[in-house]
Amino acid sequence: MLQKLSQFNTSQPLAKIIILRDKNISMKILKILLPIAFLLFLSGCVEINEDINISKNGSGEWSMNMDMSQLLDIMQNYIGKEELDKQIPQGKVDTVILMKSLTDTSTTLTAERKTLLGQGKLHMNLNLEEKMFKTDMHFPFKNSSQLQELYNSLGDGSIGTGQLMKNLSPGGKGDSSSNQPQGPDIGQINSLYNFTSKPGYLSRTVNQEKFKALKESAQYGQMKQAGDMGMEVPYTITIHLPKPAKKVTNTFAKLSPDKMTVTIKYNLIEVLDHPEKFEYTIEY
Repeated sequence: MLQKLSQFNTSQPLAKIIILRDKNISMKILKILLPIAFLLFLSGCVEINEDINISKNGSGEWSMNMDMSQLLDIMQNYIGKEELDKQIPQGKVDTVILMKSLTDTSTTLTAERKTLLGQGKLHMNLNLEEKMFKTDMHFPFKNSSQLQELYNSLGDGSIGTGQLMKNLSPGGKGDSSSNQPQGPDIGQINSLYNFTSKPGYLSRTVNQEKFKALKESAQYGQMKQAGDMGMEVPYTITIHLPKPAKKVTNTFAKLSPDKMTVTIKYNLIEVLDHPEKFEYTIEY
């Protein structure tokens, strides 16, 4: 469904064209997703892949892929297949949203973060017939400082999935007073960690104060109950280094033969009991 760039009127802002083209369909999808966002996590029907790619000059790209294909069955049970087909009559959506169209209207982001986050994009690919629902977020960075800022933005909710849905929803501009249903955000988990990025060095350590706050929240008990029921949310972190790793502290980490790729796989729900297990330090 994506149109070639040559078909667009180049006198119009590209972000505006892309947003408006699939706006109605995207709004319908979000109206369905928001009420069951919490169910998505508690049912374990999501797989998350985080990727950090660092080049020799320190620039690179941070990305996150979420496979929510199993959610489609829950959506059908929740609202009924006929209603779902009515909401998405074409049966599929393949669209790209440029983050600049969201960050430019934000009243909470600093000018620096608007510039940094505005370079990102979100690709949504949904196909009811093939039972496929995937999203990809991509954000470039110029140096290690920007990578750290990107990660902090994810942790504090600036570009978390919940914030993104609020911004995309009708009338939503990141207003925390919105009456839209709110579910757990990936950022809530990432916010438990202090992320440090320097040339030749990456680390993620538990922020005990934030972990304590999470444990005292209403959502913690519900997420913990899901973990006790054996639910899993597979989460993979893949870090591509510009040169071989000299030191990797996480016991779950696996190094590629050339020691330039670090892969860490775990069940995201387990973070609720043992957040320290998913700390890491990488020197290269």
